[in-house]
Amino acid sequence: MFNAVDAYARLDLGRDSELVRSLLDRLPGEGDSQTIVLTGAKQMYDGRQPGLMTPAMASWYMEKIAGARAAAISEVNSGLQGDAAETGAKSIYLEMERDSVRAKTVSEAVDEADRFAQQHGELLQEYDRSHTEYHKMRAGIAREAQKPRTGVYVLALFILVVLEAFINFESFLRVPYITSPFLATGATLAVAVAIGFAGHHHGIVLKQWAYYFSPHGPDDRPYEGRRADAVRRLVIGAVLLTVGLLLVAGSRYYYLKDYILQARILGTAAPSMLGGIAFMLFGNLIAYIAATLISYSLHDPNPHFAERYREFVRLSRELEKLKTKRRAAQALLLDGQSNALTRVNNQDNSTRGFRYAELRQQAARIDEKDQEVTGLLLSYRASLVQKMQDRADQRIVKIPDGAYDDLMPKSRDTVITPAEYAARPLSLGYVIA
Repeated sequence: MFNAVDAYARLDLGRDSELVRSLLDRLPGEGDSQTIVLTGAKQMYDGRQPGLMTPAMASWYMEKIAGARAAAISEVNSGLQGDAAETGAKSIYLEMERDSVRAKTVSEAVDEADRFAQQHGELLQEYDRSHTEYHKMRAGIAREAQKPRTGVYVLALFILVVLEAFINFESFLRVPYITSPFLATGATLAVAVAIGFAGHHHGIVLKQWAYYFSPHGPDDRPYEGRRADAVRRLVIGAVLLTVGLLLVAGSRYYYLKDYILQARILGTAAPSMLGGIAFMLFGNLIAYIAATLISYSLHDPNPHFAERYREFVRLSRELEKLKTKRRAAQALLLDGQSNALTRVNNQDNSTRGFRYAELRQQAARIDEKDQEVTGLLLSYRASLVQKMQDRADQRIVKIPDGAYDDLMPKSRDTVITPAEYAARPLSLGYVIA
């Protein structure tokens, strides 16, 4: 009555059988392959040609197993579908329905991973490059990069600018060429910013002195350019500081000039012009030194190392955002699969015909034979990996569409080592349509 199931169950998979020999005879040739391309991930639940099989395994399965197995599955499925009770309910082949759901999910996951790789492949490549460059530089320098504190740095310089304004504003109000508080405010802020930038440039050069003024090897051609850049920074800072201090000294001169004239008229002791200007300049020099120290303390001794670190941190943050989106997309697919599998299980429990128990016994016979086939294929795979032991850590096994389950897929396919392949589960699907 169940001729196809009987035929599949009778397949001789004993150690010395012709079927087993026909598979093992393929081992020497496949073991010498430079690369091995497996059957694709979309075939994971395909009963006629399951996924993750080597070419030799796949051809053997197609020639020796697929026809008999597909006929047996079809026979049991037809029986279950035709098994109508008085209510008209028809049984379902649970394994086939489950695999249909799983195959649909894998197909959707492959397409989703492909879209992700196309949309974000450039960012993933940039991250890989940045990760490699930063960690290579960190290993060479043998230290961590100084973490950038841009917010702290800007805030500290802003506070200095404000303090500079408090120090100089009243003096600039007395300059005869400045005719309004707005002009005095502008001049005060300009001087404060100039002195702040002078400290910024000088602090950087002092912190990175070895980088700018020491060759990094006999073939360090950019050395002259670095030194010239440092000199430019020093000159720019010196010019800004000098101009700022001259403007402060001039404004203080006009400020003290009025006080000295008023003291002479009133016959009181007049303030010292030289002392007043010197005191004012000293206050501004203190601000410049503070700006220099802040710049020195918040910069890395190697600007390229700091740049690599900033780039790596930026790309890492972008990658984490991508991971969150990717996890959400994967979770959505898995939730859909879980709900579909629940419906299939409920349908199996609620729609069973009169012959359900008998047909499930035949399904169990198919499953029992599947275990023998799978065991033989796993044994072949283990022997193959053993034969390729000298290349066990080389990425030479390609899985078409195999990146669908990766968190950050860079392409549809994935390439693994023989050792990693040996750890992958191998099963026979039930989708034969």
